[in-house]
Amino acid sequence: MLSLRSLPIFTRSCAIMVAVFLLIALSGSAIGQVASHPEAKSPMPENPYLKHTDPWRWDIRTQLFLRAGIQYRSNPRQSAPSNNSVTERSETVWWAMKDLEVIFPVIREGGFYWSPNEEITATLRAGDFERETTQKRMYTKDTKSEYTLWRSEINQRVHQMHITHVSHVVTADTIFDHKLAQHLPWPTDWNEEANGFLTPVVDSVGSAIATDASDTIKILLDFWVEGKDPHAISELDLVKFLTGKVIEHVQVRGPSSEFSTQAVNRAPVVSPGETFAIEALSGSAWGGFIVRSAEVVAREPQGSKHDLATLLTSVLRSAGVPARTLVCINRLETEELDKVVSIVEFAMYDPDRDLTFWVPVDIDRLRLTGKRAAQYKRWWNYFGTHDELNEYIPIAYYFHAPASYRAYGLPAFYGLRSSGTLPGYAIQSVLIDPMVSPITAQSKEKKP
Repeated sequence: MLSLRSLPIFTRSCAIMVAVFLLIALSGSAIGQVASHPEAKSPMPENPYLKHTDPWRWDIRTQLFLRAGIQYRSNPRQSAPSNNSVTERSETVWWAMKDLEVIFPVIREGGFYWSPNEEITATLRAGDFERETTQKRMYTKDTKSEYTLWRSEINQRVHQMHITHVSHVVTADTIFDHKLAQHLPWPTDWNEEANGFLTPVVDSVGSAIATDASDTIKILLDFWVEGKDPHAISELDLVKFLTGKVIEHVQVRGPSSEFSTQAVNRAPVVSPGETFAIEALSGSAWGGFIVRSAEVVAREPQGSKHDLATLLTSVLRSAGVPARTLVCINRLETEELDKVVSIVEFAMYDPDRDLTFWVPVDIDRLRLTGKRAAQYKRWWNYFGTHDELNEYIPIAYYFHAPASYRAYGLPAFYGLRSSGTLPGYAIQSVLIDPMVSPITAQSKEKKP
């Protein structure tokens, strides 16, 4: 397997189609933090159902690269165009960028992670110069999920951009009290945050959502519960039962991400008066995330690990359980194509404490350990309780940015918008580099 550190991001010529690369460079060199560090303790309310252990702090540096292609145009003075010959002329593509907006997701807190993220830093270089930017928080309409929004009045032609985004998060292992949570009743109403995660269709993944998408999910749910009221059993039992059903329904095949291993790819693009080609980047690199909308997975139950998670999230929402897909980087995974993983979080409510909390479900690990719907009454490891979550760095609740923002090829979290015309072709890469600073009692003991 090719080492990520050795991947040549921009070593070849540029592209007929967009190549979106997610490269994860891991670094373990950081200064240890003492257990009394203010971020070591969760800011979430006291929770007797879900305990956190062994917290780790992460600085997450994300870099977004966008680079124009090279156009190969026919030379009208020659009799016939031919690739890589004197009958062609080449020129770099330039973008007329205006009022550029770029967004990237920010995670605040959930079942096993928290962060103030108050000191997000961002820089934007367009062309050869760093540009002045304004930065603000933006939120999706329904779920209020957060993104960092950069704006820059570039208003000139550029051929490349480089954007850096740095945020912070603390992750922890979890211990879930299954017996205690099993007695929690269904709430009459969910709070505002949880209520935002009840829309059955989870993620557009860059494609148009079918008008009957919610109906497709509901039909599958009704089939599994045999037309009965899903709230006739406890919420915890229902979630575990439906988790088992989704595992039984979806056949996980193939990688969850894609390498771009195609050699130089050239194809003609015809415009009035001339013919030109765009050359694709060659070599091995990541090509994005292989994920489909949940209603497609419901009808065609074969797909990636991400499809497994998005379908469970949609089914739970259709049953009235607030749920969200959490996309993470798993530092323990050795296979490069599998480093980006999806887990599911669902909400529970304690009326005596007026407490809403999120429970993590690692559905792919449950699949690999053979969990099925008939076993829903048993205790499940990786359902709430998970001793490796401090190595799961959460990145986003959505693979694709909000619909009004442009992304290219396979989804990769970010989005672009401009009052001008966005480039039709670009080579794009997203580098996410989590750097760890352990927050442990051992760190405190090492202090002089």
